Formats: sequence, structure tokens, C-alpha cells
Amino acid sequence: MGSILAALGGTVGVIFFLAVGVIQIIVGYLGIEYHLGSGWAVGAVILSLLLRISFPLTIGTFFGALNVLEWNWFGALLLTVPGIIFMVPGAIGMALAGLADKFGNKPSSNYQSEYRTNISEPVNVTPAKKKKTKKKKKTKKTKRKK
Repeated sequence: MGSILAALGGTVGVIFFLAVGVIQIIVGYLGIEYHLGSGWAVGAVILSLLLRISFPLTIGTFFGALNVLEWNWFGALLLTVPGIIFMVPGAIGMALAGLADKFGNKPSSNYQSEYRTNISEPVNVTPAKKKKTKKKKKTKKTKRKK
């Protein structure tokens, strides 16, 4: 019984977040179209869906709810917050990964250091070809009659 309720709760949660995402896209489009025009709004939606750059659409969602739908600022912020909740930790993680990569804090792999001492040089794993030796064919000599 508990697993059925958990599956039902998870399904309802997924449907809820998908609905909020679609509403955010629509309201973000309306907000960007209201302030910058329809070309910028279409560009922001394409940027968000194809390249996963959702910050312009998130800002458009806030101003769309505030100015187009004429909500108060707190309601507009509540509509915008779910996108920001997932965006900020991702941005912080990407920034920390970039800094770690820049300063050389790369995780060491025990597998490579155990078996290979020089890991900058590729290892030849091609099997060696077998040498083919030709055997001389034995032929019967026939005597010629003169």
C-alpha cells in the first residue's frame, strides 16, 4: 500500500512540476513580449528549451506575472521561485567545477595510477601479427622418357 501511495505521490509531483514549468514558459513569453517584443520572446523560449539557458525566461516570468497579469510582487516571486531554486545550485556547482578545473584539483584515479606510470602516453593494445611462413610444396618428380 505504501509503494502505491509513493508512486501516486511521485506521479502527482511530476505532473505538478511540469505544469508549473509550462506556465512559467507561457508567462515568461508574455513578460518578454510585453517589454521587448515578440522576437525576443521567441528567442528566449528557444534559448531556454534548446540550450538550457533559462535565466532570461525566468526574469520574463517575474515581469510577466507582475506587469502583464498584474499580480503583486510576492505572487510573481512565488511563481518564479521554482525555476530559481533549481537554477542557483546548478550555477554554483558549475562555477565550483570550473574553479577546481582551473586550479588543477582533479580527482586522481587509482586504477590508472596503479597500472600505468606515464598516463600521458597512449598504450598500444593492438595484438601482434603472426608471422606467416611459406612451406615449400613437395612435388613428385616424373621421369621423362627420351
